[in-house]
Amino acid sequence: MRRLTAAVLSEATGTPHTAAALWGAIPGPRVEATATDGLLGRRSLTDVLATATAWTSGDVYDQVAVHPAPEDRLFAAVWDATRQAPHTPAPAAAGADHVHPPLMDLLERHLAELRRLDDTAGGGALSQRYVRTALANVLDLLRHSRYTPAIGIRLLRNAAGLAQLAGWMAFDASLPAAAQRYQLLAIRLARAAEDHDAVANVLGMLAYQHAAIHHPAAALRFAEAALDHTHRSLPVVRARALGRLATAHAAAGDIDAFRSASEQCRALLQRHRAHDGPPYLYYFTAEQVAAEAGQALVDLAAANAASPRRLLTEAVHQLAPLAAYGPATGYRRSALLHGIHLARATLQARDAEATVQALLRLTDHLGDVQSIRCRHLLAQLRRRAGSQLRSPEGADALRRLDQALSEP
Repeated sequence: MRRLTAAVLSEATGTPHTAAALWGAIPGPRVEATATDGLLGRRSLTDVLATATAWTSGDVYDQVAVHPAPEDRLFAAVWDATRQAPHTPAPAAAGADHVHPPLMDLLERHLAELRRLDDTAGGGALSQRYVRTALANVLDLLRHSRYTPAIGIRLLRNAAGLAQLAGWMAFDASLPAAAQRYQLLAIRLARAAEDHDAVANVLGMLAYQHAAIHHPAAALRFAEAALDHTHRSLPVVRARALGRLATAHAAAGDIDAFRSASEQCRALLQRHRAHDGPPYLYYFTAEQVAAEAGQALVDLAAANAASPRRLLTEAVHQLAPLAAYGPATGYRRSALLHGIHLARATLQARDAEATVQALLRLTDHLGDVQSIRCRHLLAQLRRRAGSQLRSPEGADALRRLDQALSEP
């Protein structure tokens, strides 16, 4: 009952809760689940599908209660996942329902729409649950339906895309262990479908997430692995991996390596033709690259006492477009996230007027996006801004921000 109550509270508030945190630890032996359970070593596709099904069909408590894997174990699980043998899934026996191309087309359109939902609304509890259900449905088709080999590969790629999206949403909801588990499953499924570009994309996301939690060594390791998977890929796929590498170098405080990777990323992206690339990189534009670079520059400025003002000026220039126009173009969550980093930049530069403007814009859009990660970042920014914004305008901006943060 205590676990159920914690799970319901987590689902309702979007904030992770556990029975131990609410009532204290329960006496007796206890085995804690980790993100890599059942995902180490060689695994047949049948085993992977069964593990994925068990994970997605579990209750909300399972998503909240799982613990992040130690880095060495996560690296081992990722290594094993990237060696998952390509395998055409085995359809069910005669008599099972048949997955025809029109249904497969619908599933692929549905995945694209769910990605857009994430762009617009963030990783809220309802969105997470809906994506989990969609993934469970595709896994059920893989395990219990009939299909041609070509449809089987498309189903695998669709399941990999949904697992990646579920992992991204879990990260956005500050559920790092659940994010790791979904992404390990995504790599396994993509490898089974021989989708090397999708594997690189998930590895890059792992790099980004480790950079965000200040684990630069792990971020670099995942980013380099992502780049290694793109030797034969289209320019946009390799550019995406280089962008993740740039972020990892910034997390490590290496300005020269950051600039080198960023320049290579932009050069490759200029060779990209519209609609020429995997569907999950639809968002990867010059504006997105600029915003990611701007965020990295803010982090570099915070760690670089030699020339922080120059870095901050550059960061503001890179971040401002997406922070301003993202909501109007369907990228509300990205606009909110990079708007927070824009406010960080202006605050570090001690530009009170620009900081007030940035905070007011964030206040206007906070209610439109369900992102625990963004709320945490904004709350941290609020604490730092309180000691600097002393003017009446600053006090008003902080009051309005406090009110916005207090609303669910």
